[in-house]
Amino acid sequence: MDEVDRPPIICFVGKKNSGKTTLLVAVAAELKRRGLRIATAKHGHHELEIDQPGRDSWRHFHEGGAEAVLILSSRKLALVMDTLGEEPDVLEAIDRHFGGRAYDAVLVEGYKHGNLPKIEIYRSRVHSRPVHDPMNPDAAATFLALVTDDPSVAASCPVIPLDGSGPDGGHVQAVADLVEQRIRRNRVNG
Repeated sequence: MDEVDRPPIICFVGKKNSGKTTLLVAVAAELKRRGLRIATAKHGHHELEIDQPGRDSWRHFHEGGAEAVLILSSRKLALVMDTLGEEPDVLEAIDRHFGGRAYDAVLVEGYKHGNLPKIEIYRSRVHSRPVHDPMNPDAAATFLALVTDDPSVAASCPVIPLDGSGPDGGHVQAVADLVEQRIRRNRVNG
């Protein structure tokens, strides 16, 4: 797919238990409230099993030996496919499943070491340092913002204070604003 047809992609990254899912979900909900169409993806490091043993679709894959099963209903679609032990290419997957569907953006949980734009959530009470390393300029250049409870953290990107007032705190609004700016920029340049 042509990069122009691809919606902007922003990865939400951080170390384990930093709050990546909570932030991504809150930002996605805020963007939806603003009238935007958002798709999401999650990078998993473990064996993925979305179907339940004994269900027909599970049987297709596990008993029937199918390498791919498409589960279709009037409201949802799911694809279970054997990747044969290879890490799927995130851009290829996004292009194939989200491209051309008029999504305004794709928010991805994970892929902290790739070249995609990133927003990191970092909690100093959980980890000693963030993933973002301003001393590594190539990697640091991919970070759009660092959301943190430590306003003194060294960063080469904007630092957004983590607002503990709840899931819709000021940090969620600030990150949603940042994503919305990327969407507008993509529309102008696209």
